[in-house]
Amino acid sequence: MLKSLKTKNFTLFSDAEIEFSPGLNVIIGENNTGKSHLLKLAYTVAAIWHEAAAEHQNIPGKISSKGSKSWWQRRIAEKLVGIFKPDKLGHLFHRDGGRQKAKIEAEMFSTNDHQRLKFAFSSNTQKEVEILQTPMEFPSAPPIFLPSKEVLSFYPGFVKLYDERELTVDETYPDLCKALSGFLLKGSRAKRYTTFIKPLETIVGGQLRLKEGRFYLKPSGKKEMEISLVAEGLRKIGTLTYLAANGSLKNLLFWDEPEVDLNAKILTQLASSLIELVETYNMQVILATHSFFLMKELSVRVEISKGKIPAQFISLVPRKAQVEQGGLLEELATITVLDEILAQDDRVQQLFYEGQL
Repeated sequence: MLKSLKTKNFTLFSDAEIEFSPGLNVIIGENNTGKSHLLKLAYTVAAIWHEAAAEHQNIPGKISSKGSKSWWQRRIAEKLVGIFKPDKLGHLFHRDGGRQKAKIEAEMFSTNDHQRLKFAFSSNTQKEVEILQTPMEFPSAPPIFLPSKEVLSFYPGFVKLYDERELTVDETYPDLCKALSGFLLKGSRAKRYTTFIKPLETIVGGQLRLKEGRFYLKPSGKKEMEISLVAEGLRKIGTLTYLAANGSLKNLLFWDEPEVDLNAKILTQLASSLIELVETYNMQVILATHSFFLMKELSVRVEISKGKIPAQFISLVPRKAQVEQGGLLEELATITVLDEILAQDDRVQQLFYEGQL
């Protein structure tokens, strides 16, 4: 689980420091304030951190190429390019950064003070970053990143296509497809996720099935249907149910704009499900959203938990070059979407008094 992320001269961030909750984290802000960039950077760090774990396996004294400085230098650079898709790594450097380097520092929740990854690069960096510190412990489960667009409809053969061809699609999509390819859990391990999956399957209208490389929806008592015939928003909910069913939801979930293609009724259940991931399954959830309905629904559920659900609401403030944080939505000074909702109400009232409505 991510504890903090410090960025200097990285893309839109000249200097920013974010403290994450081990539970729910909601990132808000206007367009072009860096919400998706922050989410993708955090995912990149978490993904590389776990990738190193696959070789280390937390065995003391084990010698591995993945423990070498050169491996970290190369893989971080490759992952950043794969996730952000710049023409070259140096283009992720903040435009007004001058001659200073871009520096990234991430820390995981741990009793070990050495659970930090630090690296830097300059505007002319091509294939490697400068490693300043590497961690000594590694997460046992990979993070999951849900992009704003669904992947089920183009899942068949996508990973192979991505590995063999130059595509402009960023690496979060093949990463998610790989996670979806895992075999379903059974027995007691499957039952553990029943209470989480059932309400979401009710929304989707059935169970997802993966047959011969293609996804289908199987409604109860009816014939299965191709996933491409299911509403796009429901495909996103179906993705979440399948990741739970195959055991991929274990540690850390990132989600960019979960509200896309979903109505308020579904968002209410989705908020409940995200809270359940935190409260029941001890997951860290980090999402970015424009939806006031969703952020308010989550904040209310955090508030009524009376401190049982750890949370951080993070507002990226344009022009002020700062980050605002609070345990509840109402603790933030800058909530642009709320300001616009109130301004709209004022305009409507004014039109009413003027007799235009």
